[in-house]
Amino acid sequence: ACGVRGERAREMLRSIRRFDAYASVAPHLTTKTRTGAYISLIGIACVACMALFECVDFLTPTMTKTMSVDTVPWSELLSIEIDVTFPEVPCQILYVDMYDASGKHEVDVRGRLVKTRLNHNGKMIDDYESAGGVDLGGVVLFQRRPEHGSEVRRAKMAKEGCRIHGEVLAQRVAGSIRISTGAEGFGFMQELFGNAWEVNMGHEIKRLAFGKGFPGAVNPLDGVKRSQTPSGIFKYFMKVVPTTYTDLRALFGFIPWKTVLKTNQYSVTEHFTPSKDWLHVPEVFFTFDLSAITVNIAVEAKSLVYFLTKTISTLGGVFAMTRMVDRYVDVALRVGSRHTVDK
Repeated sequence: ACGVRGERAREMLRSIRRFDAYASVAPHLTTKTRTGAYISLIGIACVACMALFECVDFLTPTMTKTMSVDTVPWSELLSIEIDVTFPEVPCQILYVDMYDASGKHEVDVRGRLVKTRLNHNGKMIDDYESAGGVDLGGVVLFQRRPEHGSEVRRAKMAKEGCRIHGEVLAQRVAGSIRISTGAEGFGFMQELFGNAWEVNMGHEIKRLAFGKGFPGAVNPLDGVKRSQTPSGIFKYFMKVVPTTYTDLRALFGFIPWKTVLKTNQYSVTEHFTPSKDWLHVPEVFFTFDLSAITVNIAVEAKSLVYFLTKTISTLGGVFAMTRMVDRYVDVALRVGSRHTVDK
């Protein structure tokens, strides 16, 4: 009984061979040629290149951009990150004012803004704070120190500069940020600079952004330097575009996860007006307006299944093509050799 069962099992195993789609060829029926070697090497090189291209394509996420009407509530505040350096104007006479279309006007806004004193080499001395500040619910309105005049004179003689950096929160309406010496008296400015309109408001904008950054985001004013002789009024007109950045990824190629960032991009144009008299005191304006259209950016990574399927099919196609080329070349060489023998 055991022998009969064993025979049946061997017969079943032999019958399975009929389903073999890749019949092996006996070694004595195959011939290795130099032409076949060349074609094989070319095929291997093509496979390596295609595999590299597929890996690059898999690691490069797909980006799509769409537009829609802005639905951000107007009660939500607009965050403005600012970092501007004035090499030739002391912190004691620089003021930051804000205006907006709703009629709001804040004089010498500080809050999250910091004034940092710089020496004549641009190195930081310390942060400058005015005395007598009044806290208006997160917005601080500063008054001058009693020794304000002597401080300004010493800073001017030491050729101090100023760095204004931090964050400003604004209403989501058109507005303007002005950096100037506007709160100083005309006679005092005449004493310090000879003429009030000869203050050098040359500046370097290290950063100006309306929200957090994301891969590929560009703030066109970052790194901008402006210096004119004679100095004057620098105006930057910015169009702020609300942006939603969505990152769709697959952890380990299988587990999906998503992050959404609501921020803003902007475009800018600028204008400069030279100061020639006391009616045009040098200052810097950052004027902004919000677009009613939101840009939606979606970045989606490719799945691991997609990568494997595409790579295997591509490599299989290359091997099949090289095999077909090898056969045609072999047939052509044989036909050519026969004609040569007949002649």
